[in-house]
Amino acid sequence: MSAPARASSPRDPAPFVVGAIAAQVIGGLVAQMSPFMIGGFMAGLSLSERDAGFVASIEFLALAITAIAIAPVLPRFSYRRVGLAAIALTLLAQGVSIFSASLASLTLLRGLAGVGEGALWALSLSIVAFRSRNPDKIYGCFQIVWALGSVPLFAVGGQLTDAFAHRGILALIAGVTLALAPLLLLVPDTRARSAEPATDTAPASPLLGAMTLAAVVLYVAASAALYAFSAPLGERAGLDTSAVGYALTMASLVGLAGAGAATALNVRWGRAIPISGFCIGFVIVALALCLSHDAAVYVAALVGSVVIYYFSMPYLFGLAAALDRSGRWAAGAGSAYLLGFAAGPVAAGAVIAAAGYAGLAAACVAVTAAAWALAMAVHRRLGGTVRAADARA
Repeated sequence: MSAPARASSPRDPAPFVVGAIAAQVIGGLVAQMSPFMIGGFMAGLSLSERDAGFVASIEFLALAITAIAIAPVLPRFSYRRVGLAAIALTLLAQGVSIFSASLASLTLLRGLAGVGEGALWALSLSIVAFRSRNPDKIYGCFQIVWALGSVPLFAVGGQLTDAFAHRGILALIAGVTLALAPLLLLVPDTRARSAEPATDTAPASPLLGAMTLAAVVLYVAASAALYAFSAPLGERAGLDTSAVGYALTMASLVGLAGAGAATALNVRWGRAIPISGFCIGFVIVALALCLSHDAAVYVAALVGSVVIYYFSMPYLFGLAAALDRSGRWAAGAGSAYLLGFAAGPVAAGAVIAAAGYAGLAAACVAVTAAAWALAMAVHRRLGGTVRAADARA
């Protein structure tokens, strides 16, 4: 089997890993900070839950469309040049949006920022799938960085949102983007087609790829639906925005255990058990968050949701990377992730308006069950393909 061969492979160069992490963080920062963005839009622009979710989704949608458009052709271009062009566009839009005085101009600028962020997001996933000896492990490292970095980001983000509404959180996002921009110079100046992939793996059928992307979209949409409305859910439990920020900070610290477990466990026990485990866990925390009004239950469920999220992402992206080591399906999974994050807040706002938070809980359970079924079907087909290839060898 391929696992022993990977275990003896040399480690990935540190500059490569750092550059990929920088692209990942810049590309996904707005999704990570979306609860504060939505809370800031509601406070600073007097928007309803539905309208605030829609405004935030504009940037997520721009991220998703860009990542979808660039994923098939990204391996043909220099990763570094794509990254530098994307960061230039992102920084321009981020900086100007802070000073935007109208909802229309702010929405336009956030959409423009999403174009650059989407390119960086797709780049981070594609280059890991192509260049890394063990994509699942690097995707786990992504989650460790997210868990550690989110601790100060959530603490500061809650304070800035309380003090300056949407402009405070947008300034924080712009500052972090500027600080990480130089690290993109560490991204290799190579194309995927300029060298052989890390391992020889026969590409999977388009049907398996579509099923994988659908599983990612559904699971992330359910996660984003809860995450984006974590501030309003906290208010139902008696917490203000600052308290939610501190709860998210604590959740990120504990969530490091989920990212660390995924990195350490890797695919030692395969992917079926971990995927089933985090789907069951997410259903439990979704029910607790949406149906309980108790502050202690809210905090416990929020912490649990973050732990599960950090644990789940490496396995979903790793499943996509296993389809095609050129990086196309991994970048496509990043696009699917962004589509889910774009759809989640909008869908959640509509469900809450129609059926309340109990309806949101029911929707999250149904969508997660569908995502699990798709992921398990892909996993079984990939297992059969690998065994057949080994038998022929």
